[in-house]
Amino acid sequence: MNEVEVLHLFKLYTTMARELCHSMYQVLPDDQKPIVSHQQASTHFEWLFDLIYDVELCKPFVIYCNTHWTWDLHGEHCLFESDQGIQVEANIYNTDFVDIAFFNVFIKSYTDAHSLFESIEDIDFKFTATLFDQWANKNMLQQQSGTEFSLVHPIDH
Repeated sequence: MNEVEVLHLFKLYTTMARELCHSMYQVLPDDQKPIVSHQQASTHFEWLFDLIYDVELCKPFVIYCNTHWTWDLHGEHCLFESDQGIQVEANIYNTDFVDIAFFNVFIKSYTDAHSLFESIEDIDFKFTATLFDQWANKNMLQQQSGTEFSLVHPIDH
């Protein structure tokens, strides 16, 4: 496994997450944009229920890189899935934060990544968590929460 190429996948994931969230925001009706624009403390239950229940799919898909992507906004995350089956689940408030499980699903669904992991028998949560921990120990990633990590030197936006 080439560490540099896998780290490139991490960067690609954050770029895709950011651009897909931007595309999703563009198709939301104006009255729903404030719901997804400003993160509140999780103790604000009214805001959380608004986020979960009040954002309606006004368009069933967004266009990204000339491909249709369906989207499912739920809580602080949005799951995007391309026509080819690529899945990117993004933290809508900070697309630089990558969840271990979400990245694991991405590398399994992104066919261009398969060759990087040919020698790995089982790409599961444990494998990805170990990889992220190793990168954190090398000061390449910073742990943001229990399962979310970000690049120490993120891509300029």
